[in-house]
Amino acid sequence: MSSSSSDQKDDQIQEARLGIVFTCTAEACSHRSSHTFTKRAYERGIVIVQCPGCKNRHLIADNLGWFKDSTEEGKLRNIEDILRARGETVQRGTLDINDVVEFADGTGKE
Repeated sequence: MSSSSSDQKDDQIQEARLGIVFTCTAEACSHRSSHTFTKRAYERGIVIVQCPGCKNRHLIADNLGWFKDSTEEGKLRNIEDILRARGETVQRGTLDINDVVEFADGTGKE
C-alpha cells in the first residue's frame, strides 16, 4: 500500500508535540525562551534547542547516546533526568484549549 503526499502531510501535522520554557544558563545570558519539538524526538531521538539570546545550544534529550559526557554515559536520557540528578525541580504541565497551563499538582497558570 502506498501513501500519497497529502497523507504524509496529515501525519506530520498530527504528530504530538511537546514544549519547554527555560532560562538560559550560559554565562551573562539568562534569556528566557520557549521551544517546541516532537514527542517522538524527545522520547526516542535527540533534541537540541538554541537560545535566541546568546545562540548557545542546549541538550534537551539524547536517547541515542551521542552526548555521553553530558548524560553520565547515557544514563540520563533527557533534561528531566539531568535536572533531577542535580537536585533541581522539574515541573510538567499540559496546555488546555484556552492556553492555560495545568501543572501536575493541579494548579493552573496563564
